[in-house]
Amino acid sequence: MNKPEPSIFSRYQESRTQMFLDSDKHYANWLPGLRVQKRRRIFVIALITLLAAAAGFALATLAVRGALGGWAVCYIAFLFAAIVLGIVSHSRAEAPEDALDEYEVARRNHARSIGLTVTQGLGTAAASYLFLGAMFLDNTDLALSGGALVLTALSAGRYAPAMLLAWNTPDPDPEDG
Repeated sequence: MNKPEPSIFSRYQESRTQMFLDSDKHYANWLPGLRVQKRRRIFVIALITLLAAAAGFALATLAVRGALGGWAVCYIAFLFAAIVLGIVSHSRAEAPEDALDEYEVARRNHARSIGLTVTQGLGTAAASYLFLGAMFLDNTDLALSGGALVLTALSAGRYAPAMLLAWNTPDPDPEDG
C-alpha cells in the first residue's frame, strides 16, 4: 500500500520544529542568571521601559531635532534585549506547535492573542497620531516622528507575547530534572 506523500506544509512544519528544537538545545545553557522568573520580570520591565523611552523620543522628534537619535538608541537596545529575552525564555512565543505540549500551546496562543490586541491598539494610536498630525500640524518632522512611533508600536505588539510568557512562566521544578 502506498503511503501518501506529506504535503509541503507538513514538511515545512517538521523542518521548522526540528530547527527550533536544535536551537533550543544549543541555547539551553546560555545566560543562566537571567532564567529565573524574578530576573526575567526585571528584564521585561527594562524592555517596557526601553519601548516607552523610544515612544517618548519618537514624539519628541517634532520639538527636539536630536530626539530621533535617542529613539534609535532605545529601539536598537530594545531589539537586542528582545533577542536575549527569547534566549532566556526558550522562545516559547515563537515555538512551533509540535515542539510544545498542550498546556504550552494554549498559553502561547493566549499570549499571541494579547500581542495582536496590543499591536492593533498601539498601531491605531500611531496611525491616529499621523492622521491628526498631518491635518493640524505643519511640521516636516511629522513623518520621521510618526514612522518611529509606528515601528515602536509594531515592535511592542510583536514582542508582547514573549514578554507575557517570560513574566508568567514559573521557574522549572528542580525535581523534574
